[in-house]
Formats: sequence, C-alpha cells, structure tokens
Amino acid sequence: MPSSTTRRLPKTPRRTIRSAAWAVTLLLVAAAVLGAMSMVTKALSPVTADRNAPAVLVTVPRGANARQIGGLLARRHLVRYAAGFALAARLEGVGDKMRAGRYELSPAMPPRQIAELIALGRTANDFVTVPEGYTVAQIARRLAERSMADENQFLTLARTRGRTFHVAGWTPPGDDLEGYLFPDTYRVPRGTTPRQIIEQMLGDFRRRVLVPFQSDFARYPGGLPAAVTMASLVEREAETDADRPLIASALTNRLRQGMRLQCDATVQYALPEHKGRLLYSDLRVDSPYNTYQHAGLPPTPIASPGLPSIEAALHPARSDYLYYVARPDGSHVFSRTLAEHDRARAELRAGGT
Repeated sequence: MPSSTTRRLPKTPRRTIRSAAWAVTLLLVAAAVLGAMSMVTKALSPVTADRNAPAVLVTVPRGANARQIGGLLARRHLVRYAAGFALAARLEGVGDKMRAGRYELSPAMPPRQIAELIALGRTANDFVTVPEGYTVAQIARRLAERSMADENQFLTLARTRGRTFHVAGWTPPGDDLEGYLFPDTYRVPRGTTPRQIIEQMLGDFRRRVLVPFQSDFARYPGGLPAAVTMASLVEREAETDADRPLIASALTNRLRQGMRLQCDATVQYALPEHKGRLLYSDLRVDSPYNTYQHAGLPPTPIASPGLPSIEAALHPARSDYLYYVARPDGSHVFSRTLAEHDRARAELRAGGT
C-alpha cells in the first residue's frame, strides 16, 4: 500500500510579518500625528472667518495666567479652546506676559494675535456704557465725563434736532430723541462728533428694537412713540424683570379705563433735580409730564428703555391689576382695587413684606 503523506502549508516568512507590523505602526503614528496637527491647527485658528463679526469687550483680571485667560476667552466664544490660547501665547513667547485690562476682541482674530494684543496691553479705552433707564441728560453727562462729547452740544442735538437724523432710511418720529438712544456699550474713538455718536445709538435702536418689533409697533395703540413711552415708564418704575410685564399691565389697564397713570417716575422726570423720595408737594408740579395731574401718557418717553421693558410694554401680562406699591427689596405688590392697594401700603409701612 502506498504510504500516506501529510501536506504542510508554507510558512509565512518572519520578515514579512515584521514589515506588516511596522507598516501598521507607521500608519497609526501618522494618523495620530495628522490628528494632532489638525487639532493644533484648529485650536490656533479663528473662531470665525467673518471679518464683520461684532467685537466683544473682555476684562482680563489682574494676575490671570494664559490658561485662565484662555478659559475666559473660550466662554466668550473668542477662541476655540483654553489650552489652544495658552499654546498660542507660548508660541508667541508671551505666555508669562499677560496684562490685565479691558480689551476689544473679535472672534475673527487668531488666538496668536489675541495673545500678542493682551501681552502688549492694547486695552480698549474708547468705550462707554449707557445703562438702561438713562435719560438724554444723563447720557450727555456721562459722555462729557469721559471727554467724548461736549455736553451742551450733545443735548441740543438730542433734544431739538431729532428729525434731522436719517439712519438706514429711518427718521425718528420727533425732534426730542428721549427714549430712542438705545442703552448699550458703544465704541467712541477720539474725534467722534456728537452727531456721529447719536447716529450710532439710533442705528442700534433701529437694529435691536425697530426692525425686530416692527409688526408689534404697528399694532400698538399710538404706534412707535406710544410704545416707547410706555416702555420708558416701565423701565423707570420696575427694578426686577419679573415685575415689568405686571407694571405694564397695570399702566395699560389704567389707560383703558380712563384713569390717570399717577406714575411717580414721570413726576421725577418733571422735577428740576432727581429726588430719592417724592413729597406730596412734588405731585403738584406744573408739567405735562405730571401724570397725577394730566391724563394719558406723557408727551415723550422719560428715559431709554432696555429690551425687557420694551417687550413688557408690547406684551403686558394679562391681569386686572390697577395699582402697585414697591417693597423694600424693589419688587412690587400688585392690587386690583384701591382698598387692596391701601391695605398693601399700610402693611408695608408697618414693616410687612
């Protein structure tokens, strides 16, 4: 009988196995290197390529290191990663040279440029913040204090020349611009004229208020002037956002019922000087802004309202409230009847909350 034979498979050469292993390793290393390079490139690139992206004001605190500043910038969406900014600072050789201050930065800036700017201490000194509820007079005074505008020239333009301004096809409804200079933070470079400052503030009002709420203003009784006037009353009367729609509701209900508004903020506006506490004699001041003596809304807004007050005026809460009185913490007690209102006032005077 023929002998049976076992057929053996050919062996894979060890050199071939080692070559394959090295190839896989090299591929993995290359992938890791490419991935790391991609991450670094992304970390060092601007957040956006839009050169028209709005600038952001950032305050770098004293003693903050590059990693901490990177975290601050990442939260403001000015860099992608905190570690990426720290790396950028090291690459620029300024990691330990960060300077405290207020900076104007753009998300279109590469992190290395931001790091260099902060290391050089190129702070933004030409910005002014106009708080919500400021009057034209207060705005003029703040600009003068910052040496940004002549107070009297600004006041004259803002109070008597309103209809000479034309912003992107929009002309303010009256010569008095009270209420239409939008409260915000503005850049006012040296040499900017009062007219240019007002144009900038009116442009902000148009962009932030007029355009988004155009249909609401069209439906509001009295249109834009009445709505902004109501918003200014809400701004000066309310201290908490939760109260704004309720105060707007109470004032709107009084108008609908033909009641006088009896709004303390309008009396404050009518007085020559602001008072912390009104006296009964102040309620007799002879002025069209005295809503204790005159029915309806005052002739113009009494301050620059912010967006929460504008939204509250346009969309007041649904309620039967006609009265409100302030608590010590700034919030209000709302009432439907005069009897309820008198009880609330008495309780607050007696120390109630």
